[in-house]
Amino acid sequence: MTAFLEFVRTQWRVVPASTRWMWCIAGIITGAIAYDLLRMPIQVSDAIHEILSSYHSSSAWASFIDILNADGYLRPMRLAQIKAIFDLSGGHYSLAYRGFHVLLLFACMFLFVRTLRVRDWTGFVAGLFALTVLTGGHTFEWFVKEAYPINHFLEVAVFSLFTLHLSQSRGGWWIDGLAAITFLVASLTLESGLLVWVVAAASWVTGRRGISTRGVGILTLLLAGYVVLRFAILSTGLPGLEERSAGYFLTRLDPPQLQEQFGANPAVFYGYNILASIFSVLLAEPQGGVLNGTRAWLVNGRVPLHLIIAIVTSSLTSILMVSAFVRATRRRAFDDISRAGFVFGIVLLASAAMSYAYTKDEIMTTAGVFYALAAYTVVYDLLKRAGQMSLRSVGILSLVLAITASGWTIRSAGIHQILRSQAFKQRNDWAKVPALWKQDGIWPEDPGEQRILERIRTDALELQVPNPHFEPRWMPEVFGD
Repeated sequence: MTAFLEFVRTQWRVVPASTRWMWCIAGIITGAIAYDLLRMPIQVSDAIHEILSSYHSSSAWASFIDILNADGYLRPMRLAQIKAIFDLSGGHYSLAYRGFHVLLLFACMFLFVRTLRVRDWTGFVAGLFALTVLTGGHTFEWFVKEAYPINHFLEVAVFSLFTLHLSQSRGGWWIDGLAAITFLVASLTLESGLLVWVVAAASWVTGRRGISTRGVGILTLLLAGYVVLRFAILSTGLPGLEERSAGYFLTRLDPPQLQEQFGANPAVFYGYNILASIFSVLLAEPQGGVLNGTRAWLVNGRVPLHLIIAIVTSSLTSILMVSAFVRATRRRAFDDISRAGFVFGIVLLASAAMSYAYTKDEIMTTAGVFYALAAYTVVYDLLKRAGQMSLRSVGILSLVLAITASGWTIRSAGIHQILRSQAFKQRNDWAKVPALWKQDGIWPEDPGEQRILERIRTDALELQVPNPHFEPRWMPEVFGD
């Protein structure tokens, strides 16, 4: 052990100081978010149904097989994972699922920072900017919120970042094998997992051949197999207008309203969803398909400060990115900027296409990660070129970056306010669950189910969660809730 620790210390000293500081700050940011996550109760809606289903399942494999015939979706790995953690929890359900959530968060941040490859102080500054873009974006909220016991959207982001690393590696047959395994697990966990193929193919086009031509070909065959399995063999189909409520410009429409308004021509609604999803990443509006800023102005005569900050920072960052990508494209060669821009653009378009049936910010979470990666390359290039600019240009650039970075920092800090508010709501839900469920006649009669519910409820009520109603009024105005 002593020899191992000495080896680690020696290697740490070799790493540039800028890199060490980058890892330290990323660790602090991730640790702070993880602390909030561990203080958040498991969500009552959706999550409990999946946990109770795991209780009745005989094994993870049985859960995998049972879900294959579900209508509209092909997600057998999702329930298999939930069942596996349930069995490993030893009755400590909250700790097990929350602990896995934290592990996923650290894996995402580790892969993100490693992708930045910070080697100097310019990269350190650009890396700090990228970290705030990642954690401050509204899509990141869905990495730390949840609808199921496992945050599968965060999983997909981890799989996608891992695939990007494989593409940047020196290659080999085992790299191709890892890519194939990653695709299989990701695609059978969530539809967004198909982005693994998108990342691999886009990276290959830009000249990153860690995943070889043969490897990309194997992934393409697996993608074709997924399509055949889902649509030809299992006939699970695609979600339609009757699936769920969806945002449309200034309001949300229920399934009957969607069918009445777009039943004869759903292409109009689908086109809106795709465009809304793209702009939600680039401009922070609309969110969930709804133009919240415009609606707030029309209804209340003012736009909340947190929406103004989000729209301004996202818009300025996107303008800087688009101008840099256009300039890089004119050089007609793939450099770091054009590579990052190309991969991000393809991931953005693919994610938006997956949102055709309904605009859902969770589906755009991986695109938000690659947006932050692209922002890093742009800011790094701008800082490197600042010495060649005129004094006036440097002044304008400094002002724009200062405003943008300040806004992203505020948004990043706001994630803690959002998590605390969410934790308070979910804790209150657990306080009311037994009485409400018994009143509605849905409290389970199975003693085993009752024990599980009471254990999770006890864990939730024992958490010391601050009441957001006692916080200063400016906090939800600045950070949202």
